Amino acid sequence: MSFFRLIRSINLLLLALTMGGVWVSQTKNATPVIEFILFVVFTLLVAGAGNAINDYFDVRSDRINKPEKIVLEKTIKRRWAIIIHWVFNALALVLSLYLSWRFKSWFYVFIHFFTTYLLWTYSVNLKRRLFWSNLSIALLVGITPIIALKPIYDLGIQPNNLGPVLLFSIFAFLLNFSREIIKDIQDMEGDSLRNVRSLPIVYGSNKARWIATGISLLIVPIYLIGSLLDAFPTRSSFTIFFTGSVCLGASILLFQLFHVREKHISRVLKLSLFFGTIALYFL
Repeated sequence: MSFFRLIRSINLLLLALTMGGVWVSQTKNATPVIEFILFVVFTLLVAGAGNAINDYFDVRSDRINKPEKIVLEKTIKRRWAIIIHWVFNALALVLSLYLSWRFKSWFYVFIHFFTTYLLWTYSVNLKRRLFWSNLSIALLVGITPIIALKPIYDLGIQPNNLGPVLLFSIFAFLLNFSREIIKDIQDMEGDSLRNVRSLPIVYGSNKARWIATGISLLIVPIYLIGSLLDAFPTRSSFTIFFTGSVCLGASILLFQLFHVREKHISRVLKLSLFFGTIALYFL
C-alpha cells in the first residue's frame, strides 16, 4: 500500500485512462496493440519515477503539510525512493529504445529524456521558482493526450476526431494549473521551510485562490467556442460527461466565494478532469 501511495497510483490510473481514452476515441474502439500498451507503460513508469523522487525531496515539508500521509521514513526507507526512481526510469528507457527502433523515430527516446529531466528539475529546482513549478506539471499533464497520438500515427492509423482531444488537452492543462496553485496554498507552511517561492507565499493565499479561479474559469469560453464551431460530437453520453467536467471546473468560483477549504477544491478539480477523461471514451 505504501509503495502505491509513493508512486501516486490514483494519478497514474487517471493518466492511463486518459491515454486509453485517446486510443478508443481515435481508433474507433479498435483493440489496443502491443506497441501502444508499451507506450502507456512507459509513460506510467516515467510518471511514477517522478512522483517517487518528488517525495524524496519533499520529506521535510511533508512532515508539516501532511504528516498523516507521509510514506518515506515512516513505512518506506528514504533511499528506496531513489532506487525506485532509477529502476523505473531504466525500464522506461528500454521501452523508449524499443519503440524508437520499432517506429524508426527518436521521438520516444527524446520524450523519455525530456520528461525525466523536467520531473527531476521540478523536484530539485523548479519548485522554488515562482510560477514555473505549476506551469511545468500542468504542461506535462496537458500534453499527455497529444503525445498519445504519436504511436497511433506511427501505427498507420488515421485518427478519428482530433478536435475534442486537443480541447481536452487544453482543459487538462488549465485544470491542473489551477489545482497545482490550490495545492501550493495547502502546502504553504512546509514549503516556507524550503524557501519555495510559490504564488500563495509571494502574493498571499487569497490572491492565489483568485488566480487559480481565473485559470480554471478559462475552460468555460473555450468550451463555448468549441460548441459554436461544432467541434464536439452530438452523442448524449459525451455531452453529459464533458459538460459535467466544465461545470465542475467552473464551480471553483462558487467555492472561492463561499471560502470552501482548499482540499475540497483540489478534489473537485481532479473529479472534473476525470469526467473529461471519461468523455473521451464516448467520442
